[in-house]
Amino acid sequence: MDGRLEIPLSLAERLSASGEPLAVSLLGDEEPVQLEAMACTCAKAGASGAHVHNFLSSEILKSLPAGANVSLAVDVDEGLIRIELES
Repeated sequence: MDGRLEIPLSLAERLSASGEPLAVSLLGDEEPVQLEAMACTCAKAGASGAHVHNFLSSEILKSLPAGANVSLAVDVDEGLIRIELES
């Protein structure tokens, strides 16, 4: 509910390397989205040493229900990330 959606490092790197402006599509609305990287403060079990979490960040993501399961359809060439809620 903070406007962030965690994504894998591999996706963050692909989106960053595209050089395209990024947008996210959710529930029929589309808005710009930024990539963010944050140093880990979670102390997950088995997480050795310092690491970074990668996120998509946008106001539109605040409309996602907490703990929602989503699927992403990513068009790296267009810079568009479509998010669908899974039931």
